[in-house]
Amino acid sequence: MPGRRRFIKISGENKIVHRGVVRLLPKPKVSIFICGCGHTGSTLLARILAAHPDVFAIRRETSAFVSPNGARWAKLSLVLLQAAISRRTVWVEKTPNHIHYTRQIVETIPGARFIVVTRDGRDVVASLGQRYEGDFDKAFQRWIADSKASMLRVEKGESILWRYEDFIEAPALSIERLCRFIGVAFDPGILNYHRQPVVWGREKAVRTAHSARRHAQVNQPITDYRGNWRSSLPTEVACRFTAGEAREIMDYFGYAQAEHSGDVDHHA
Repeated sequence: MPGRRRFIKISGENKIVHRGVVRLLPKPKVSIFICGCGHTGSTLLARILAAHPDVFAIRRETSAFVSPNGARWAKLSLVLLQAAISRRTVWVEKTPNHIHYTRQIVETIPGARFIVVTRDGRDVVASLGQRYEGDFDKAFQRWIADSKASMLRVEKGESILWRYEDFIEAPALSIERLCRFIGVAFDPGILNYHRQPVVWGREKAVRTAHSARRHAQVNQPITDYRGNWRSSLPTEVACRFTAGEAREIMDYFGYAQAEHSGDVDHHA
């Protein structure tokens, strides 16, 4: 029994140990975390930034701060060493669910900054609902929770809000703004990322429909998916965005006229 108690104690301390290792590791000058709700364009954004010569981007989600899993932290430590060896000035990690762990991230990596991604909630829920095999309620609840966490992160500072619709409207302007935020010169060539296909995510012998679709998306040119909810989101779910908490979230992120036309209010 004493041995068992000792084992449990060590296991509980693992996360602290892993964070300490990550904190001490050499790394590029600027640490950037892309997070927010999933299916908002975060992978596309990470893919574009990864094409910049001064950026070292981790080409998969580490989920390191979501779980105490030692293997995830070991892999994060390894890629940080690779980032340091690359001599690039910025490293970027993208795990949408890290939006709920930004405090822990800052405690572990002082000076970390955040790119908070967002998109019309109806398009997000429509896309997530398909991933969840038609469970649009689950998709809606995730969007609510992730969006509220995103709002808190934006209010705390050390972050920049990136809207998918603004990017589609003016890709160069949107990415140039982010380049200023992370401290690198804008290189228009990174918008042609698709000309050099890459493997994104974990290599798998058998791909799920979601991972196969994600692999195809990161190697295709910029594509406009705005308004896809119109053909795939059940009416009763779409109506939820016109009132209550969902309406407040839509207003906060600048989608004030969405219930009428689906257009983005760029002046919010």
